[in-house]
Amino acid sequence: MENRRILIIGLDGVTWRLLEPMMEEGLLPNLKRLREEGVGGVLESTKPPVTATAWVTFQTGVLPGKHGVYEFNQYTPGSYETHFATSRDFVLPTIWELASEQGKKVVVVNVPLTYPPRPVNGCVITGIQTPNLKSTFTFPPELSGEILAHVPGYTIVTPQSFYNLRGLEEFTRMCIKTEQERLKAMKFLLAEKCPDWDIAMFHVQSLDLMQHAVYWMLDQRNEHFDARAYSVAVELYREVDRMLGELFSLAPSGTLKVTLSDHGHQPVYKTINLNTFLYSQGLIALRTGGGARRWAFKIIRRLLHFDRWNLNRLIGRRRRRKLVDRLAQGTIIDWSRTKAYMLNGWVYGNIYINVRGREPLGIVDPGAEYEALREELFALLKDFRDPASGEPVIQIVYRREEIFQGPFIDQAPDLIVVPHEGYEFSSSVFQHSDEVFRANQLRRDHTGSHSLDGICLFAGPMVNRGAILEGARLVDMFPTLLAWMGIPIPSYGDGQVLEGVFRPESLQEMSIMYQNTALPLASEGDREVRVYSEEETEDVEERLRGLGYL
Repeated sequence: MENRRILIIGLDGVTWRLLEPMMEEGLLPNLKRLREEGVGGVLESTKPPVTATAWVTFQTGVLPGKHGVYEFNQYTPGSYETHFATSRDFVLPTIWELASEQGKKVVVVNVPLTYPPRPVNGCVITGIQTPNLKSTFTFPPELSGEILAHVPGYTIVTPQSFYNLRGLEEFTRMCIKTEQERLKAMKFLLAEKCPDWDIAMFHVQSLDLMQHAVYWMLDQRNEHFDARAYSVAVELYREVDRMLGELFSLAPSGTLKVTLSDHGHQPVYKTINLNTFLYSQGLIALRTGGGARRWAFKIIRRLLHFDRWNLNRLIGRRRRRKLVDRLAQGTIIDWSRTKAYMLNGWVYGNIYINVRGREPLGIVDPGAEYEALREELFALLKDFRDPASGEPVIQIVYRREEIFQGPFIDQAPDLIVVPHEGYEFSSSVFQHSDEVFRANQLRRDHTGSHSLDGICLFAGPMVNRGAILEGARLVDMFPTLLAWMGIPIPSYGDGQVLEGVFRPESLQEMSIMYQNTALPLASEGDREVRVYSEEETEDVEERLRGLGYL
């Protein structure tokens, strides 16, 4: 079989609802041409549609119940704590590793959940979980120094907090610079380190961050749309489109060119603190001793006021957040009388039952009591309304077994709460005793949150030009790309080959192969909770909070 190359560009968080108007205005000529010359459509994300979960599914071909990554800040079993997800949180081989095993050359740049880098037959520059540029953020390890020498301005990411402090024009400029420097690194790898590459991926994070910051200004149907702000922010999209055209022009003829996003975006106007709601329903208990509790609340409110308005010079964000969490868990919440709580999540709300024998101070017996409490919560949440409008705020509540199957279902939240459009959740353990809803504000909060409707485009030889893909899912990308390269598809996968991408005669030439492979399971030491040093943990926490993910 002829050698078939793939060049993939990941556009984190983009949605057709924003891209189509830009294409109609002539702002994205390269993306528009790819759509006209190729095949594509909506790409359904994972549940939850969060970056960490989604990109692991893309890389492994399985849904969260099988790979075990549910959030950036992962629930740590047997505790009331979380840890930051990394490539050590899942043991399944990635598409990069499977390709390497078949002798294919791999280039991967900035894909989330690739830190720490795993060995491949090629080159890796890790993504958003990279703690800092002093760490080993490449494979092979010595490549880190070469990248910094060749691209001294390389930056991991420009967070939304930069916009909050410096404004839209400077934020846009820095996002563009970040992606331009990353493109230099990608071109260096393709041209000098791995010129004989077979599968390569370049990931753009900044579009997701821009949409979190100023979605209202990007969606021309939004009541808060601002034409002037739009003209500034859209420059990032125009530059990414130019970069997309440049990268694809470097690919040899016959290369399959793939563009995709891990999820979509939609507007958000209010943040819901589920823990405050659960407290109001008697499901979270506070420690007795009113004086100490009132003192702790006062400090938390003051610290969070600093955090919202970026008053970092008064007390550093890292110290501030550590103190908030310590006060909330140690001084306020009485776990020995708490039945249910939200520990992580913000796109979807993740509710955990305080189960006896599972949590350190669990009080809810497994079995009948557990199920009765889930039913009670289910009813409460379905009837949960916004007092300002009287409308329900919860679209659907899932029991974990309804959307997750696999060996890691026991680490999934007990209930997964999906809000209606316009709402997201606070993932702080406990912020306030009396504030369930908070209106989101520009230069402080998110104005855009994740949705299920990502995008996908395929262009190149053998594609079913002009077709519209229906029912495509992110999990389907893994077997589709393996099929194109002639690599056997593991039988444990949750996706299907997107046959509509290719012409019928092309499918016959591809000879799609499956391999009867058992789902790899982690031993006790395989899934490492502690990957980062204390300093690195603070770096990652600072970044994820700056992105609004924590």
